[in-house]
Amino acid sequence: MKYNVDIDLKPRPVLQELIEDLTNKMLAQKKVLADCEYMGAPNSLIDGLKSDIKLLDQIIERCYAQQELIDMRAEQIIGLN
Repeated sequence: MKYNVDIDLKPRPVLQELIEDLTNKMLAQKKVLADCEYMGAPNSLIDGLKSDIKLLDQIIERCYAQQELIDMRAEQIIGLN
């Protein structure tokens, strides 16, 4: 029997795992925030969660920017060879 198999040999971006972990953490924090708002948690807790979510979002954006720089440098190095 003959099977058609596609194998992706492209290297995974260096920061991809970190970005995924941070995104999952941010989504979990958003769920906690929604639950806290629904349950009527103190404003200080809600404000803290909102602050954490905003910080995680900024970190994720910086990781994407760093990954773009890494990719650009790799392309430049390949172009020099």
